Amino acid sequence: MRDPRRQALEAFAKVYGNTQERSRFSLLTTPVGSDKSFPVVALGVLPTKRELIVSAPKTPDGSLIAVYQGLTLRCSWLNASALFRFDATVAKVVFDPEPLLYLRLADLTYQRAVRTVPRALVNLPAVVHTPQVESVLLVDISVTGARIAILKDTALATGQELELSVKPKLHLDLEVLLTLKCTVMGNADPAPGYPDIVFRGLKFNDVAERDLLVLHAYVQQNLVEEMDNLAHVLGNARELRELKD
Repeated sequence: MRDPRRQALEAFAKVYGNTQERSRFSLLTTPVGSDKSFPVVALGVLPTKRELIVSAPKTPDGSLIAVYQGLTLRCSWLNASALFRFDATVAKVVFDPEPLLYLRLADLTYQRAVRTVPRALVNLPAVVHTPQVESVLLVDISVTGARIAILKDTALATGQELELSVKPKLHLDLEVLLTLKCTVMGNADPAPGYPDIVFRGLKFNDVAERDLLVLHAYVQQNLVEEMDNLAHVLGNARELRELKD
């Protein structure tokens, strides 16, 4: 009989593991004068016009929000290392073939670094030694630390030291086993919709030079893949065939 604890983590991984669904193309927008915010997806950039093309904002039930040309939106966007806040004016509203907004960016943008090194979204099974062996799922990673999803009843204390064993798969079909010394940071954060799962932050300690290079390569590889949205859509075709010369 399968371990129900392991099944809970596997079920979570299947749903949460899609990094494209968690991609950083999402912006949070708030119409000026409103206290409600709505996520939109950035679909394109017109650099010479300083305009963004975004999906039309919707309510949680999928209803379109009333927007109009000239409306100002307060926007925030978190990328791999920084938080941006800026105003944008609706320059054009398009309904065909999909509801879209053209947003003209204001001249002033606020930026705050939230990480000294970029952190990539991942879906990577691993284990921690507490000293008991516990299965976890890495959901993001940088060269200095990671965020893991772990079963809620796993005893982890803030400041506790442990080992993380993981096999990041690099291009060129390289799979390297890393065993990293870590410290548990911060408190447990609940995983919405998954009462048996929590998120914990890990800080890497005394990383060897070889392991640091592997981590750097893996993070950069995943950042590139995360931003390559067109390749993701093409690769998810119902029928995908190898291109011949």
